[in-house]
Amino acid sequence: MSSKPEIEFQEGPPPTELVIKDLVIGDGPEATPGAKVEVHYVGVEFESGEEFDSSWSRGESIAFPLQGLIAGWQEGIPGMKVGGRRQLTIPPELAYGPAGGGHQLSGKTLVFVIDLLDVVVPPEPPVIAPSEGPAPAELVIEDITVGEGAEAQPGGIVDVHYHGVEYETNEVFDSSFLRGDSVKFPLSRLIPGWQEGIPGMKVGGRRKLTVPPELAYGPAGGGHQLSGKTLVFVIDLLDT
Repeated sequence: MSSKPEIEFQEGPPPTELVIKDLVIGDGPEATPGAKVEVHYVGVEFESGEEFDSSWSRGESIAFPLQGLIAGWQEGIPGMKVGGRRQLTIPPELAYGPAGGGHQLSGKTLVFVIDLLDVVVPPEPPVIAPSEGPAPAELVIEDITVGEGAEAQPGGIVDVHYHGVEYETNEVFDSSFLRGDSVKFPLSRLIPGWQEGIPGMKVGGRRKLTVPPELAYGPAGGGHQLSGKTLVFVIDLLDT
């Protein structure tokens, strides 16, 4: 699998469901739903056989979380093992939608041949127990695990995994764990509760922040869907 695959012209009518065909069975780690995968791939249109995209043509593989991809890839890649090559024939409903949907590939059945080069399985999201009692009026910082690496500094750049729920309902509103990829950003661009609550953490640590509205998205009526809400985050510091 060191060279770009050739996709044979497809005979007959396009399938109405996802078709999975293993060309080479890998023997490495298995891709799971929500994993981050590194792949080489080539894609052609079913009816014309014309190539519309290829990592091979760009000269480099690409890595991304499965959750960010078209439904056909989210369903068709799990179960592959590193070192494998798989052909996916994907109807429009699992690709870019019906004709007229606004994408140049809307309404088209697509054929991909995908080589799985690597798999990174994201860590399980932390379980945040429902909060009890009235919401605090000030920032609450609780260290769950104290790290041993470099210490995050005010205004620094941090690479984190995080999981956020609303204090009153315990409903998840945002989570890098669920997206399958950590995020890196300057602390100065984040909500004040993070700017105050992350410095002092060390790489490898896990910290819980309970953030009142004044240090999050402001009072109710502020225009953000989380305005007026107290938020609870569990944050893993991966790098700084």
